[in-house]
Amino acid sequence: MLEIFMKGGFVMYPLLLLSIIAFGVAIERMYTLSKVKMDTKEFIEKVFLALSNNLITEALQTCETYSGAVARMLKAGLQKYQKGREEVEKAITSSGSLEVAKMERGLSLLQSVAGISPLIGFLGTVVGMIKSFEAMGRTGNASEVAIGIYEALITTAAGLIVAIPAAFIKNYFTNRINNFVYDMEESSLNFLNALEELEEKLAQRSTQADSIGGEYLEI
Repeated sequence: MLEIFMKGGFVMYPLLLLSIIAFGVAIERMYTLSKVKMDTKEFIEKVFLALSNNLITEALQTCETYSGAVARMLKAGLQKYQKGREEVEKAITSSGSLEVAKMERGLSLLQSVAGISPLIGFLGTVVGMIKSFEAMGRTGNASEVAIGIYEALITTAAGLIVAIPAAFIKNYFTNRINNFVYDMEESSLNFLNALEELEEKLAQRSTQADSIGGEYLEI
């Protein structure tokens, strides 16, 4: 393996660096996204139970006991509860955008590795073939050209070996993030509907209280 690497020439070193970068990003993203994952169904049930009893503080405490993106997003909305639905929606949208940006960090680097690696490999191949034909022009030996082309093509293969896994990993993480985003959107919509139901219940209680108070005054 080392012998093949050395035959590839100078372009093998940037390809090696790119492969290390891609591997590092993959490990870091795997760790980060593992912390984002949570039992959304269980969390939502607990929050909605607290909201149905008008226990905003308890709902906030439930958000704090979970470390997922959905929990942080709904917590941001609950903190703006007293300021009205519009402020709650703004807080959820801002928090959601921030969470998505955190999850997507590093994916552009993987995309760059997947795009640049084949070009670097092809550059190495072109340089190697130029050297091979130059040697043939000096010596007139066709076998040297064949050997030179063989060595030059190593860089093309190396570039593809780096690029293909990088593209696969990037697409894998993109799909995972899309699933997280779907959960976040669904949870935020259900959360806003729950808040609306809570506000309607409070309004009904207030109306009933005013009605009872009016009856007492008439008596």
